[in-house]
Amino acid sequence: MAPAPLSVLTGSLAGSGQRSSPAERLLPARCMQLLASASSGHLALSQGALPLVVPVTCSLDGGRLLVRAALGLLGASLGQPGVVAFHTGATSPDQSERWEVLVQGRAELHGREAPRQARRPNPPGLPLVAEDATVVLSVSIELVTGWQYAGAQRTRSTISPITKAKKETAR
Repeated sequence: MAPAPLSVLTGSLAGSGQRSSPAERLLPARCMQLLASASSGHLALSQGALPLVVPVTCSLDGGRLLVRAALGLLGASLGQPGVVAFHTGATSPDQSERWEVLVQGRAELHGREAPRQARRPNPPGLPLVAEDATVVLSVSIELVTGWQYAGAQRTRSTISPITKAKKETAR
């Protein structure tokens, strides 16, 4: 049985001129499918008891998530990454649908030599960062959840007041 949409999430999106439709909670199997299609996201971890969120690239390796991050961003967290959260999402080209997936699990350093020799999919490189300045972490997928939002509808005109005034003046 599929989870029911949440009516709590209906209403106007502040300042967007759009009315949101209900959000649908995704089943874990669908979350894993979407996760397999993702190539980037954000990894959240704790560094010195403070939250740290870094952009990463990603790939799915069976039941584990591989993420690549810049060494400079992770700093001292590499010694014991521990419990982490990963977030990714995408919007359809026409912006009528959006999905988000959140993973929680434990991260550990992925062997630097193993990815080059193994048949495992490596996360893509980071733009503008040399590969030797990055590190790959392996994240166990202990909890995966996701949401899909669809059917955004316009509720008011998107013409700005300035454009509207110019059109009226031109008449």
